[in-house]
Amino acid sequence: MLHFVETFTLVFDHDWDMTKGIITDPWYISPSGTFINPKVTDESNNWANRGALLNAYRNLLALLKERDLIPDFAA
Repeated sequence: MLHFVETFTLVFDHDWDMTKGIITDPWYISPSGTFINPKVTDESNNWANRGALLNAYRNLLALLKERDLIPDFAA
């Protein structure tokens, strides 16, 4: 969980200018994707912190699911 918090801070605080600048760029997020499910080949391409955040998010969801704590919206 700590890794998720660290990567979240990197993307949405330290990298905020970059995040705002590229969040709608189809190279980073497909027009049919979302931030959580970007639907691009390389989720880390030129944005390693976002790739790390998505990995940490998915690992946290798996842990929550394993402990039967996963929220309905994330299932």
